[in-house]
Amino acid sequence: MPLGPVTVPYDAMLYEQRDPETPNSHHTGFYPGGVYRYSKSFRAPEEWRGSSIVLEFEGVYMRSEVFVNGHAAGGRPSGYALFRVEMDDLLNYGADNLVEVVANNDQMPNSRWYTGSGIYRPVHLMIGGRVRISPNGPRFSTRLVEGGVAIIDVVTDVVNDGIEPRTATLTARIMGPNGDVAGFAAEPVSIAPGQSNTVRQQLTVPLAALWSLETPNLYSGLLVLSDGSEDLDRAREEFGIRTLEVDARRGMRINGAAVKLRGACIHHDNGVIGAHTLDAAEDRRIRILKESGYNAIRSAHNPASRATLRACDRYGVLVMDELTDAWRRPKVTFDTSREFPEWWERDLESMVAKDFNHPSVVLYSVGNEIAETATVRGIELNRELADRTRSLDSTRFVTNCINGFLNVLSPMDDEKLARKDAAKKESGEAPNKNLIVLLNYLMGVLEKTLKYIVRLPVVDKRTRDAFAAVDIAGYNYMSGRYRGDAKRHPGRVIVGSETNPTETVAIWRDLERLPAVIGDFTWTGWDYIGEAGYAAIQYNQRRRQIYVPWPGLLAGMPVIDITGHRQTQSYLNEIVWHLRKGPYIAVQPVNHAGEDRASRKGRTDSIRSWTWEGCEGRIALVEVYADADRVELRLDDITIGVEPTGPKRDYLATFSVPYRPGELTAVAYDASGREIGVDTLASAGPGLQLRAEPECEVLRADGADLAYISITLTDDAGIVRPLADREVTVRVSGSGALLGFGSAQPITGESFSSDRHSTYYGRALAVVRSGHEVGDVTVTVSATDCASTTLIIPVRPAERRAFASSGKDDA
Repeated sequence: MPLGPVTVPYDAMLYEQRDPETPNSHHTGFYPGGVYRYSKSFRAPEEWRGSSIVLEFEGVYMRSEVFVNGHAAGGRPSGYALFRVEMDDLLNYGADNLVEVVANNDQMPNSRWYTGSGIYRPVHLMIGGRVRISPNGPRFSTRLVEGGVAIIDVVTDVVNDGIEPRTATLTARIMGPNGDVAGFAAEPVSIAPGQSNTVRQQLTVPLAALWSLETPNLYSGLLVLSDGSEDLDRAREEFGIRTLEVDARRGMRINGAAVKLRGACIHHDNGVIGAHTLDAAEDRRIRILKESGYNAIRSAHNPASRATLRACDRYGVLVMDELTDAWRRPKVTFDTSREFPEWWERDLESMVAKDFNHPSVVLYSVGNEIAETATVRGIELNRELADRTRSLDSTRFVTNCINGFLNVLSPMDDEKLARKDAAKKESGEAPNKNLIVLLNYLMGVLEKTLKYIVRLPVVDKRTRDAFAAVDIAGYNYMSGRYRGDAKRHPGRVIVGSETNPTETVAIWRDLERLPAVIGDFTWTGWDYIGEAGYAAIQYNQRRRQIYVPWPGLLAGMPVIDITGHRQTQSYLNEIVWHLRKGPYIAVQPVNHAGEDRASRKGRTDSIRSWTWEGCEGRIALVEVYADADRVELRLDDITIGVEPTGPKRDYLATFSVPYRPGELTAVAYDASGREIGVDTLASAGPGLQLRAEPECEVLRADGADLAYISITLTDDAGIVRPLADREVTVRVSGSGALLGFGSAQPITGESFSSDRHSTYYGRALAVVRSGHEVGDVTVTVSATDCASTTLIIPVRPAERRAFASSGKDDA
């Protein structure tokens, strides 16, 4: 981490030198952690005296400590929990003050994926009076929607930190999507000194515009706490009006309409910018996922950021928000299992309070692959977690994402296990840390037979008590149980909380016939840093490892790559979900023709290209995906062949074609011979161009806006040349800075913090972060044997950013 000014949010891990010897190893893509110290001096004006002064941290990784003028003021073990620090009694009013934050991420490994380090999520300064609205703000929920009229419950905690009782009026206004006042209520409230009072109001909204996946309408609620003509405090929150129901007979319903979850598990890193959590990054990712056909995400395996939830609200994407990856049993040596017994309830409260007003959130997950759910202690803890979640929020449903195979592998005797764990701790070894490694290994080896193994009666025995305590049973890699368990447990609602993306075709056949199975979350919908090489394609490897050694960087997942570029599986998903008919052409890399391909997820390595210079005459394997009766493949109007396709053949037709440049065309036909779709790939022509195309035209001067710049190596007509890879340099000057630069190559010694990076199959991505000054950002992109290209992106004045709760500002 550099010594000097930084702008938060700031992922310090991204700027560490990747290290083959780091204890984090493949978990973080060989990025090490460390101890990170932040300090900020500021003047507290005299008029702040007598106010409530709070710093709110959305996330600091990890085991953070906060000091105000040298005094310990707070902190949080969890790297993902939102927490607040009260400063008013520690400040020097009318003078300078010093806030220091220490993030202790030096005990490694402490996670099974890339975490980022330091203050990687936003920080807010909150200033309020002694009589004020709680920082959690008002909570909005839909009681009833009938005949176009909605009844909205508003619950607000009012705090009195003063020494005298106070009486005030709490006014609630609801503004519709068009900005008009849609509902109003006013309630007197009396608060004793040193106490808080919960005010419950009910508002009627006529002609309610409901929030749904197709029409994500958002309302704004404004709460004003006043004493006569004096406003004591105010809070504004966005929320959606919608109803949510679920049962085994009719599945999940939003506003009475049945919904199947087309879900993507996602990690919290944002690709080439690491864990920097910025609205522009989360907006882009959720937008691309929605455009790719997904309608739900699972925040694997930690609470999602506010920015992610805001994006899901805007785009109409449902959320399963997940609390943790570990309970009492550790999965890696220094994970949060050591703090879980003491902190789980506060972390859960923080997650639910953060989520409550977001209509996108429909599910809370209290854990991921927790083998303790088959022990006596674990079953009781599972019930306690589920009950506490429901007591905090009765408007959503609770699940636990359980891997039945893991529960069978894990020791079930609590006392025996505790003794073994104690012995391992004394020797410095993490208890059970090898269990997850064993699970991943066996799931890879047994990939083709796993669906039969999980059908064994012992899996039901080891999971049924945990599933009985939650509203919806989360099945990790247990799709083989769907049909049987729908009959065996007729009242059970099931969600495929984690499944292989390459099994989407088979899984969706069952989902469409089983209302009790409400959807499926693929692992993962978006590639991520860490778990290096877990699903990456490797060629001619005699010994396939679970994870690749140095220089493994990315997991290599097959749906959307780390730059946001859609892969073949993404387009097949849309066909399976009946969102497109096809055809869609993809070609296995001809430069690797005849080589053995190895991948733990059984993924294809095909890409959308018919440009393979130097491979003339080699056999190209062409994949054509279509929801059709048959597909015809042509090369320059010469028919190569006709093959059947459609659901019975997993929507795939394959062709072996000796490669030569030209125009490859697929034509799809229905059973009557009617043409229903055409797709074409053309080979690149002459010339080599280095192209840089920004996804936005202008940036805001708020220090947080992002310009994503797609970098490609193409011919003169813009067709990508996948075999022209080379190192590219990106220089940025003016009112912004380069935040991250990289490609989707899963195995590379390069990092994302350098201004030099190699393309992968002709593609790379650069991300520029705006500064606080109005002006222009100049971006110059250059590479060997290519003419350089320069972009100028204007940076315009930023409007004041609106936050969810009252009195917030950037700190």
